[in-house]
Amino acid sequence: MSEPFSVVLAGGGVRTFWGMGVLRAIADLLPPIDHYAGVSAGAAMSAVLVSDRVDASLEYFLTAIRANPRNFYPGRLLRGDRAFPHEAMLRRTMDFVLDEGGFERVKSGPPIHILLSFIPAGRPTLRTGLAAFRAFDRRARSGRLHGPSRPAAGLGVQVVSSHDAADPQQLIDWVVMSSSTPPVTRILQREGRRYVDGALVDNIPIRALPSRARAGKVLVLLASPKKVARRPLRTVEGGSLLYLAPADDPPTTMWDYTSAQRVLDTWELGQREGRVLRKRVMALLESPAP
Repeated sequence: MSEPFSVVLAGGGVRTFWGMGVLRAIADLLPPIDHYAGVSAGAAMSAVLVSDRVDASLEYFLTAIRANPRNFYPGRLLRGDRAFPHEAMLRRTMDFVLDEGGFERVKSGPPIHILLSFIPAGRPTLRTGLAAFRAFDRRARSGRLHGPSRPAAGLGVQVVSSHDAADPQQLIDWVVMSSSTPPVTRILQREGRRYVDGALVDNIPIRALPSRARAGKVLVLLASPKKVARRPLRTVEGGSLLYLAPADDPPTTMWDYTSAQRVLDTWELGQREGRVLRKRVMALLESPAP
C-alpha cells in the first residue's frame, strides 16, 4: 500500500485564502491527496477543495463581500437580528460550494476530518470558554503552533468526517460549529454540547488526521506568519511533516468580510509565495518513507 499524503489547513478566517493560493501554485507537484484535516475556516476551505469548485466559490465569495460594506450592523439589533453578517455569509457560501454536485464530490472524495471543540452539559459556558480563549491567546503570543495534548479544563474534543455527513446542511453545521467565535458567530448546541471554535483545542489540527495518515506525508498550511522549520520534520508516528506559513501578515484580517480586494490580494500572495516554496514541498515529497 502506498504512503498516504494529507493536507492540513489551519484556521484563520479569510486569511486562509493564502493557503488556497499556495495550493494553486504547487498543484502540479502534489500526488493525489488521501486526507484533509481542517478547523474553522480551514475546514471550509477543505470542503471547497474537495468539491472541485475552487474558482467558482472564490468568485461567489468575492461577489458577496462586494455587497457587504460593514462587518457590524448595530441597527439590526433593534430588529432582533444578528449584527454580524459573517455566519449568514459563510452559510450561503457553503450552500454554493456544495451545490451542483459539490456535496456528492465531497462525500466520495478524500475525507475531510474536521476538529470540533465543545463545552459539555453542566459546565459553565462563559467561564470555560474564557479560560480556553486565554490559553489559546497565550499560545498564539508565545509562537507555539499547537494546543496541548490535553485541552483546557472543561473543553471536549470531537472529530467528524465529511464522509459521515447525512446531507449538505449537516456538513455546513459542522463547519460553522468548528468556527464558532461569539459574538461574531453563534454557539451551536447538539445533545447538550455547546460547540466553540475548534482552534481553542488546536488551530493546526494535525491531530484530527487518522494515525495512518500521520504516518505518511503531511503538508500543513498556516494562515499567519509563524516561525516554522524550513525542512520536513518527523511525526510521532514516523511520517514526514512540512509546515508552510506566510512570510508576513497577509493583506486581510481574519474576520474582515468587507474588502474583496484584500481577499484577492491574499489569494495572489499565496500563489506568489507558493512558487517560492516549491523546493520545500519537493523535499517533503522526496523524503524517505519510514
